[in-house]
Amino acid sequence: MTLAVWIFGDLPRRQAAGPSYMVESWQRELTRLGMRPRTFTPAAPGHPATRTADAVTFRSLRHIGYPGDHHARYSAVAQLARTHRELPDVVVVSTLGRVGVLGLIIASARRVPLVMVVSTDTTGATAYYNAARALASGGVKPLVLSMASRRARVAFRRRPACEEDRADWRRQVVARTTAALHADAAEIVLLSTKGLATYGRLNAEAGLTVVPAGVDRLPERAGAPAGPVWPDGALRVLYVGRLAPEKNLSLLVQALRLAVDDGLDVHLALVGEGPSRAQLLAEADRLGVGDRLSVAGPYPRVDLGAVYAPADVFAFPSVVDTQAFVLNEAAHEGLPLLVSDTANGVVADEVSALVVPPEPARYAAALARLTDPQLRARLGAAARERAVQVPPSPPRSPSRVSSWSRAGCSRRSPARCRTSPSTSRPTAPRS
Repeated sequence: MTLAVWIFGDLPRRQAAGPSYMVESWQRELTRLGMRPRTFTPAAPGHPATRTADAVTFRSLRHIGYPGDHHARYSAVAQLARTHRELPDVVVVSTLGRVGVLGLIIASARRVPLVMVVSTDTTGATAYYNAARALASGGVKPLVLSMASRRARVAFRRRPACEEDRADWRRQVVARTTAALHADAAEIVLLSTKGLATYGRLNAEAGLTVVPAGVDRLPERAGAPAGPVWPDGALRVLYVGRLAPEKNLSLLVQALRLAVDDGLDVHLALVGEGPSRAQLLAEADRLGVGDRLSVAGPYPRVDLGAVYAPADVFAFPSVVDTQAFVLNEAAHEGLPLLVSDTANGVVADEVSALVVPPEPARYAAALARLTDPQLRARLGAAARERAVQVPPSPPRSPSRVSSWSRAGCSRRSPARCRTSPSTSRPTAPRS
């Protein structure tokens, strides 16, 4: 039997972001394995909705629920009606925005095995946004889900197990909503052990699988566009990713100011796109380091190798990512890592990275240490070695995806937690 897998994500295809790369990677690999994947995503702003055998896109607006939101416009009733003519064997939800909720509705209403991928620390990321506005952006979609899923209704009514969540009404709403969204999952896939205890409590009947997602080294491409402009002699500090509040990039700008005050010759380059771009540039000007900050991009992933190559240090201050593919990319290029989170397997404090608390003064002090070229060379070499060892993105085999289908057909099986080993070569999502 040829397995039909529908994959739901909340970023447009080919967007320079990890979840977008992941969806593209799954579609490519499942096709290679003889399956029939179909992706459901927002269209890029200004582009029409499309529907083909392998991809569906919905017209979208920006910044409705929160800064950076791709507010997909669709009728859940109409989409459900279409499933009378065609139904998948497995639904995979990679993100929990409006398109992700459509995947949950279809899986619940049509009793299709559901796989949830935890690509964001939901509770942590919500702290950077107006939670009420973000939840309201779903409109009637959560209501439709609650009508389709008894499990979701029961999970939402249940008090959070964590005392910290119970003490704050905002956290309680987020915790209850997260539990409801995961209530029908046959399997929950984590990209790291981060959140293992939390998601283990959400749905005791779901399988819980930890599958780190590796990437290939970025290609060297002749004629790639120039990246950031680096001044001669300065320590070149690079960040690549979304320019969004939850990435904590203001910390890097403040650390830049402190490092300069301490006499360091340092330049920071932020590469990407997002709602925080103007705010970060304005903050740098206010702090008097506008001439030491450059913002560039976004670039197609095929061109990012030329962006990483000239950098000395890769800084990533986010503490809400469940993995962060860019850390793998930077590690492949032999860059020492400066981070505050150890979720990604390429990170090991004082081995491949300097891990410090997310405080500007601690980052400035770490940058002072990283002016030592021997330290950078040692950390970078270890980072490159660890990047090669990270296993590939799920799913990579017919048995992996078939197990998702079997899990959905045996919801009464006891909970299980396993870390999936792999010896095959890592593959990267490609643009």
